[in-house]
Amino acid sequence: MISLLSKNPNKSKKSGENSQLTVLSDLNFDQILDRICLEWDSELRKMYESFPSSKEDEDYRKDIYQDFKKDDVYEIMSGHYSLIRERREYSARKEDAYELIQKQTWYLREIHTYVSSLELMHDKLGNSSCSSEGLKELSAFLDGYLSDENFRNMSNIINALWKELSDFHVILTYEKGRFTLTNGVTEGAYDKFLSECFPEEHHTMTNPFAGTEYFSDLENEIIKLFQRKNHSFFKKLEKFCKDYPEVFSEQISVFESEIPYYLAFAKFQRSMKEHGFDMCTASKSDDTLSASGLYDLALALTNMDNGKETVPNELFMDKGESFFVLTGPNQGGKTTYARSLGQLIYFNKMGLDVPACSSSVPYYTNLWTHFSVEESIESGRGKLMDELERLKPIMHESQEGAFIVINELFTTAANYDAIEMGRRVLDYLTGIKCRGIYVTHLGELSKNSKGVVSLIACVDENNVQTFKIERNTPAEATYINRQVLKYHLTYEQLKERFS
Repeated sequence: MISLLSKNPNKSKKSGENSQLTVLSDLNFDQILDRICLEWDSELRKMYESFPSSKEDEDYRKDIYQDFKKDDVYEIMSGHYSLIRERREYSARKEDAYELIQKQTWYLREIHTYVSSLELMHDKLGNSSCSSEGLKELSAFLDGYLSDENFRNMSNIINALWKELSDFHVILTYEKGRFTLTNGVTEGAYDKFLSECFPEEHHTMTNPFAGTEYFSDLENEIIKLFQRKNHSFFKKLEKFCKDYPEVFSEQISVFESEIPYYLAFAKFQRSMKEHGFDMCTASKSDDTLSASGLYDLALALTNMDNGKETVPNELFMDKGESFFVLTGPNQGGKTTYARSLGQLIYFNKMGLDVPACSSSVPYYTNLWTHFSVEESIESGRGKLMDELERLKPIMHESQEGAFIVINELFTTAANYDAIEMGRRVLDYLTGIKCRGIYVTHLGELSKNSKGVVSLIACVDENNVQTFKIERNTPAEATYINRQVLKYHLTYEQLKERFS
């Protein structure tokens, strides 16, 4: 079995989908996936809800996606998927039809589109610039599938039937209350003919075989005449439907269901580029995590719609560094930065391009997020207990080598307790070789911790947020001064107020 999503589909297992759904929610992926999946089937969204099961599968997907980004491969796959949609429409019309002759002709259209689309894609792929293992395996499979004797026989029959049906042209004559059906082509339009002969009726018709599922009385009579004049064709069509009741390959069905995973994202990426947002292929790295022009994709979509600017940021985590502790003023871009970092890891794990101008990303076994949420009334445990409960699956030995995004943990605890618990969380996660980012108002967490790097959300000389994130030690006084000015609590203001 060949899959475009897994190098070894028979061995691969999906990673934990429940944890993945939490990640998607915390990183605002609903907005992103709504845009990516806008014009696609509902099944596409599910493909983004679980990570590949191994580094091998991540690399396998990344190579395939590089092919899909190429203009010629993108056009080949876009054209093929258009024919898939056309074929599905024919299948639906076949199911809706009541008359056997309609069912048979819709089936003829469906199978002819199936055969011709595969042959066309095979020819074009063979002359394309694709270089990935997945698409090369697909091309090799098509070599064997399309050259198989049974397929060739079916293809010859379906092409002959299609040509015969396409060559049918009839002239309908109405004279002295009598219809006459003859072969040939005329300049007249069918709708005009009906309106002239039967002006009191409302008449529309495109094709007796391709119209609605119901035949009018007139159409029924036309079909009967047509069948009597072309008896041989309909006998051959009936035989074909009996001989080939099910022709679709399971392997082709798997491949065709996976095309949108790459095609939808490639189309989305092209759209983002048109609006001035870069996305890049993250290069492989053993230890260094870096990005230039990193941005929150969900925020970029919102800003794009509202005509606002999105501020990009830089990222660098060197060998020996494990966790960022990000502090700074409220509304300074801390959560946005954490989300952009989580999205970087997510898209790279999915084998897709990432929201940045350039990037280097090591392999991480998993991606976890823990964002502060409102206290749950249903659980009755209180916010702190809820947070600890949600931390359980993250604080587990099986998460070794994962990337963790934590946003405002232990906010209801006293400062001393929150610092102590926060340090224990960081010590444990770094101990099992996890990396990540911890957004907090507690600057003390970045002090005296091995492998922990302090980041701050910057303000300008007027204490206005710049939404830029930089390496620096926490400067609590700056944030305090900003709050003092905001709420008119300077010494002079207080002195004046109490005098």
